[in-house]
Amino acid sequence: MAVSVRNSKASDSAYARLVVSRVAAAVLGGYVVTYWAGAAAAKLAIEWQVFNRVDAGMFSGLVQLVVYVTAIIWVCAAASMKKAWAVLAVVTALLVGAAVLTPGPPPIP
Repeated sequence: MAVSVRNSKASDSAYARLVVSRVAAAVLGGYVVTYWAGAAAAKLAIEWQVFNRVDAGMFSGLVQLVVYVTAIIWVCAAASMKKAWAVLAVVTALLVGAAVLTPGPPPIP
């Protein structure tokens, strides 16, 4: 059985800010990471000629599902919110780099 322990010295407003930050990181930060993970997965799958355009879109949807669930679970399990926000920012920056800096797919004839 899981037990939730709360620091009795922490004020209610500090606890509320922590909960709001954790929810925002999980939902909004997870969404941003998920968006760029899907874009990078589709673009790299097309560029490396693993899938055609339609299959790469389907594949990116599956990648996004896994990434979003993983991000939410990881943020909820993180010990520090500073670390959670920092990791979300670094992962987003890496995914933006992968999605933007790789060459695009060839034009459709």
